[in-house]
Amino acid sequence: MTVRTGSAVSTNDPTEAGISKFPARVAALLPAWQPEALLPDLVRSLLEHGCTRVIVVDDGSSEDRSPFFERCAQLKGVTVLRHAVNLGKGRALKTGFNFLLTDCPEFTGVVTADADGQHAVPDIVRVAETLAAGGKRLVLGARRLNGPVPLRSRLGNTLTRWVFRFLSGHAVSDTQTGLRGIPASLLPELLALPGERYEYEMTVLGHLCRETAPVELPVSTVYLDGNRSSHFDPIRDSMRIYFVLLRFYASSLLAAGIDFVGFSVAYAATRNILLSIIAGRLSTVVNYLLNRGFVFQSGKSIGGSVWRYYLLAVVLAGIAMEGIRGLSLYLGWNVLVAKIVTETLLSLASFAVQRTFVFPTPEEDQG
Repeated sequence: MTVRTGSAVSTNDPTEAGISKFPARVAALLPAWQPEALLPDLVRSLLEHGCTRVIVVDDGSSEDRSPFFERCAQLKGVTVLRHAVNLGKGRALKTGFNFLLTDCPEFTGVVTADADGQHAVPDIVRVAETLAAGGKRLVLGARRLNGPVPLRSRLGNTLTRWVFRFLSGHAVSDTQTGLRGIPASLLPELLALPGERYEYEMTVLGHLCRETAPVELPVSTVYLDGNRSSHFDPIRDSMRIYFVLLRFYASSLLAAGIDFVGFSVAYAATRNILLSIIAGRLSTVVNYLLNRGFVFQSGKSIGGSVWRYYLLAVVLAGIAMEGIRGLSLYLGWNVLVAKIVTETLLSLASFAVQRTFVFPTPEEDQG
């Protein structure tokens, strides 16, 4: 990684121009890959609004984009960090966070913004001002997704918002925004989180929402040429984002396999649905341990969550028993088919209840 820091420059005094003042101890971080010619203008505008440190991370852009980064590096208060190859937005953010912690320890926070012009400078300043005044809470610049918004952006954000609320219990209006204000005190723990590309931003959001809900500021929506400059892949990157949900179902499928074998063997021997469900529920030990440590990554003690888990297991077992009995006795379904259908439907309810009741975030647990 190479570092270029500018020394020469010329920026106007924001107080003389009558524009909002960027907080002096909040830095701006712009991860950039294959940026357009507007990047230097964006950086210059931030400086003119009073930003004293702009960190630009060149995430392995091609040589033809070098002039844009060179123009940025010539400005006073700007540091350009460079990856030799494209490592992903998550890695670019981590590179910027690490630089701020090691080289700019006097800064109390950082605002991340996209380098493609999607975020208006006045909105970036507002997020910085809110961050400076708001203590240790994450600040999100929430776009208004109405009007001429590209279809892939509208659908992607809507789906991700629903999934995030289902997973975290927080109704965040714009989960995919790259405009975020982050207290410097939180950066060390964010550096340790997994993720190298777009999924890292979702991991950060989920991690911070385990402590408290973010502050959301409505910001303008800017899409240039139908968002042509965005490097977000709707399919590949969305799959990375939704991996936590896949983790849950991987855990559930493993437990379901153990449960199904136990149920089948017991039912073949006894022809008793209740006894068979009890035998199958031995799988809950595996499911509990996986969900606590792998899916929800809960810091709650075993003593504080195991009784809730098994209370839920008993309730769901009762519902499952009645569902299987009803489908097999009254509708004539095969018992094993009835079990598969019933347990599949109950898995959705199980996920939601485990997230909010068994493995709640500290904020939810206090509430």
